[in-house]
Amino acid sequence: MNQSTFFADSQASTAFVQRLSDAYAFATAALANLLSPALESPAEAASRLRSMAEAYSDGQPSYAADLRAAADRADAQA
Repeated sequence: MNQSTFFADSQASTAFVQRLSDAYAFATAALANLLSPALESPAEAASRLRSMAEAYSDGQPSYAADLRAAADRADAQA
């Protein structure tokens, strides 16, 4: 094998590895976007926090109060 053939093979291998790497990065990003949960709106977050506060109100009233305060802050952001 002469030097020019080796250089051409090396360039082809490098280009192939780069394309393969790009395809893997694209597929990984697409899968991450597909599997990521949808973002909650502040109103949805406040509702969820109030539900959690209700569940904790009997056993841990101070924690329930903290959850209600967080819900109020989420409402203020909306």
